[in-house]
Amino acid sequence: MNLLKIMALACLFICCTAADDDQIPLNPKLIFIDNPEKTIKIDIIYVLPSTQINQSIYNLNEMDLINHLNGRFFHRYNIGFILGETRTLINKELYDLRDNRGSEASVFFMETKESYKKDRVNMYIIKRDHTIGIAGLGRNQRALITDKFLYKTTCPHEIGHALGLFHHADENNIMCQINSHSRIIFLDSQVKKMKESIQKINSSY
Repeated sequence: MNLLKIMALACLFICCTAADDDQIPLNPKLIFIDNPEKTIKIDIIYVLPSTQINQSIYNLNEMDLINHLNGRFFHRYNIGFILGETRTLINKELYDLRDNRGSEASVFFMETKESYKKDRVNMYIIKRDHTIGIAGLGRNQRALITDKFLYKTTCPHEIGHALGLFHHADENNIMCQINSHSRIIFLDSQVKKMKESIQKINSSY
């Protein structure tokens, strides 16, 4: 694939900035349902700079994160995530995005093209301290989340991108770029799009 094609494809990724005061909104109570209409596996991939460092630097309970996403954001829309694999990606270029100011999306695209699995959503995690204003990235079944934003509205926002959603102007919408503390809902049309994407992924592999 030549460089121009890679850069064109990289433009499909969406860079999301967020202030450090990004907060979980005051959503209604947590909602869990037994059999969501659409479910999909989600892998959690810890990005590490070398084999001398392990995933414990992120101090994450993966199942707790999945339950948080389901109960706070997705089960109320009849969408559910199932924890797939937990794995690591040794990639200093991706781990250290501060060296790539302005090209984070293209770096994310290029550095994950061989490691993501096409039959699921793939969530890559990096350290927040290594970025300049980027809270997350998402597109094409891939989401990159900085570790300090895993339990913020950034996480469902980037998963939305990974399932085909674009930004929305409504400040209460999870896909809005501003006032992250106000983001609480998906629109019916967005839910339909995510379900269609999940159906397509699940039926293709």
